[in-house]
Amino acid sequence: MANGRNINLMRSEMMPIAGDASFRTFYRIKGKKKNKIIVLAKKEKYKNLIAYSAINKFLRINNIYAPKLYGSNFSKSAIVIEDFGNISFHKILTQKKNKLTIYKKIIDLLFKIQKIKPKTKIRSINGRFHRVRMYSRKHLFKESDLFFDWYLPLFFKKKKF
Repeated sequence: MANGRNINLMRSEMMPIAGDASFRTFYRIKGKKKNKIIVLAKKEKYKNLIAYSAINKFLRINNIYAPKLYGSNFSKSAIVIEDFGNISFHKILTQKKNKLTIYKKIIDLLFKIQKIKPKTKIRSINGRFHRVRMYSRKHLFKESDLFFDWYLPLFFKKKKF
């Protein structure tokens, strides 16, 4: 990978894993000691990875548990990050009887993040600065519209009336 951190992926076993609601794809790389995740973005969306790396660094500086960034190659629209494994909040919640404790921890974490005074610029993994914009009501509505644009059409296709 670029940035001077050599990561040997040639002899590694790569498996696709479930991603998020973005235009990124994720692969688990089996390592001898530790697994890693390679994150690929569509060519025109590579700036998404630069923003991801900057926000990731910002969270880690503020003691919020986020995956460590191991390397990047923005010309190939790829970054390599720490693998936290298969455990998700959903899996934890389905296994716990007392969900209130877990929800409280999640809410406490959200409050902790909200109290952080954001810097307007954060140096990303490629050495450049990334501008962090304040979360606005306009952005909130844009994000919540995704529910109507993406989820509801799928829901109504599956639903038989």
